[in-house]
Amino acid sequence: MSRAGLGGRLGTRGQRALAVELLRAGIGIAHLLGARRALGRPAVLGRVLGVRQLGQAGLVLRAGTADAHTVSALVDATHGVTMVPLALIDRQSRRFAVRQLWIATLLTVLEVALVGRGQR
Repeated sequence: MSRAGLGGRLGTRGQRALAVELLRAGIGIAHLLGARRALGRPAVLGRVLGVRQLGQAGLVLRAGTADAHTVSALVDATHGVTMVPLALIDRQSRRFAVRQLWIATLLTVLEVALVGRGQR
């Protein structure tokens, strides 16, 4: 059984990066599936976020560099920051915005953890 098997830890940086981007792709698929059941603004936002997450996962996996993960973390952090005013101002979108803030925070932390402190 490989190190990534049941109960094992993901060993190499490449395996950890794959796990993060598969998680991101799964989140994107969940957004797209959720958008099928929604109407109006939530449906549009779900589709846009789903496509963005899938595209971002594909691009980061394809590039496979520390810089790609750094940019990905910046995209996620920016997304999270933009959700704060939405959560504070728009009562109707508050639950959506808070959920997005948590997702963005999680993905930012995971991407930064992959890169580490960088090289000097």
